[in-house]
Amino acid sequence: MRPFPTRDGRPAAPAPKAPPKTLALLDALEQQVGAQLGSLREGVQPLLDSVREGLVALDPPGDGMLPSPLEQEKLRAKLTATLEEAEDVLEALQLAVTPAGRSGG
Repeated sequence: MRPFPTRDGRPAAPAPKAPPKTLALLDALEQQVGAQLGSLREGVQPLLDSVREGLVALDPPGDGMLPSPLEQEKLRAKLTATLEEAEDVLEALQLAVTPAGRSGG
C-alpha cells in the first residue's frame, strides 16, 4: 500500500521503521544477560520476549501489513514502558549477582 501524497503533490515521507538490526541487537542483549546473570535471566526473559513481540509487530517480517498509525503509536508506548521495566529489572538482577562488599563505580 502506497502512502497518500501530500497536498502539494509530493509523495508522503515513509513511516519510520525500526532499524533492520533491531532484533539482532536484542539477540546480543539476551546473550549478554544470560552470560552475566545465569539462571537469574529468567527474571527478565518475559520482558525481553515482550520487547521482541513489540518489535515484530511494529515491523512485520516479509510482506506483513504495518499497523495503523494509531496502533503504531500504542505499540511504541507499550514497547517504551516494557523497555523501562526491563531496565529496572536488569539493574536489580545485576545487584543480586554482584559480590557483597564490591562497590560499583
